[in-house]
Amino acid sequence: MTHLRPYSPLLLALIMSGCALGPDYQRPQLDLPAQYHDNTDTVSTTHLGQQSWRQYYRDPNLQRLIEQALAQNLDLQSTASKLRAARSQVTVTDAALYPELSLSASGERSVDSGLTSTDPDIEDTLYLAGVVSWELDLWGANRRRSQASYANLLSSEQQMALATVSLISDVASRYYQWLDVEQRYRISASTVELRFKELELARLRRANGVISGLEVRQAEVEYQSARVTLPQLDFERKQTANQLRILLGSFDQALQPDTRVDQPFQQLPDNLSVGVPSAMLTQRPDVQVAEQQLIAATANVGVAKTAFFPSFTISGSYGHESEQLGDILDSQGVTWSLLGGLTAPLFNAGRISAEYDIAKENAEQALLAYRAVVLTAYFEVNDAINAYRRSQLAITAQEELVASSTEYVRLARLRYTNGVATSLDLLDAQRQLFSAQLALSQIKRDRMQSMVNLYRSLGGGANSAAAQQG
Repeated sequence: MTHLRPYSPLLLALIMSGCALGPDYQRPQLDLPAQYHDNTDTVSTTHLGQQSWRQYYRDPNLQRLIEQALAQNLDLQSTASKLRAARSQVTVTDAALYPELSLSASGERSVDSGLTSTDPDIEDTLYLAGVVSWELDLWGANRRRSQASYANLLSSEQQMALATVSLISDVASRYYQWLDVEQRYRISASTVELRFKELELARLRRANGVISGLEVRQAEVEYQSARVTLPQLDFERKQTANQLRILLGSFDQALQPDTRVDQPFQQLPDNLSVGVPSAMLTQRPDVQVAEQQLIAATANVGVAKTAFFPSFTISGSYGHESEQLGDILDSQGVTWSLLGGLTAPLFNAGRISAEYDIAKENAEQALLAYRAVVLTAYFEVNDAINAYRRSQLAITAQEELVASSTEYVRLARLRYTNGVATSLDLLDAQRQLFSAQLALSQIKRDRMQSMVNLYRSLGGGANSAAAQQG
């Protein structure tokens, strides 16, 4: 062992450099429930949140819009820029782990004062040397900074995934809102056209003395009641289309509604496969963002703790000095230096202790924020499941109401034509059908929105979306 004695200071430095002060991160115990809902499927290996958005949103028109939004949305491009900056920041932080090498070159020409020297000479000095400096990471400050920087990078990556998932969900939500407005506009326009024909028929029957002027006025009221809905619906459909264009990053994106009204309203199985709550920890980007921020805050506690201890630096140079440029590399002009330095805190009016306390409180706040995000995420999934199931029941009941109202109008028109029923009966039946059709469109929209919210709350295909964004 005596032959290792000359190297013992170096070995000691290497051993100490393996230590890092401060707490190591451990994922908090969250005691999540075993499942979201009593009647949900937790056995399936693949749940809705793990499906790619192409598998989930099967409408080709919507898929094209999502593709355009992913390529052109300005907010998403801004988030991508922040991600690239975070990647570069890791390189900046990790650079402190290694020695810094530089090249120093200088030239000087000087002359002595004629007042102090009887024979002043002009002197030239040329200097060329390599310089190395290194702060020994004995207490792990730089490694903790590296951990925090890498956690911030992962947080930025998850923020990119979160922005992507949010954009996909927003496009889908706006798309279904736009479909609903277009559908209600078509229903209203069709109803206005139908009631205008009935008004013309009522006027003809009044001219022939079959009905009274009161019934004509009633037909006019029903016609104008349907007609007055068109301006507001026209405004809503244009406004919704413009909101969709903002997401697409386009000034003049052409939007054409599918003439097959019911085609975009896809179906999901009644037995929802939503996985288990613990899957949120790796599936939802917002949860992962909060966890990476907790990791960074934990590492910063170690950084603050190292400030209580001395810092060690080593610097040296090796080069040549000469009076002539041609002799700059001459062996007799070699010059070198080696310097070791120690800086230890003695008095700072409690600043280091206060900064350490701040770091610990920041870590505690990050822990609480992480728990809050997980708690919120759990109930978001539960609420989305309940909303979807409520919409399933509502849409079934409303479809039955529309079918009954349609049959009611048919029978009322038949009775009115045969002179058995009055025009009031027919108008009342038509009014109920009109309201039921508008409500059905809105309920379909709510159902699709519940599907969007459910998919988003389960992670919204974050892994596949992040993979697409690179």
